[in-house]
Amino acid sequence: MQTEASILSQLRFAHELVADILGQAPQLYDCHLDQALLLLVLAMKRAQRSPKLRRPRQPAYPAQDMLF
Repeated sequence: MQTEASILSQLRFAHELVADILGQAPQLYDCHLDQALLLLVLAMKRAQRSPKLRRPRQPAYPAQDMLF
């Protein structure tokens, strides 16, 4: 199982790649690449909300650092 960071980083990389391609070749806006940007943004938002992909919360103060 992949962690949230790796999935999100891959989605962000794909988004940057498509955006860069569209910036270099604006004639491709008629293709579905502009829709791919929207789908990638939606996938990133969904990955952040997914309980399966969400990292477990770290305690604010680790138990080992507390001196009681």
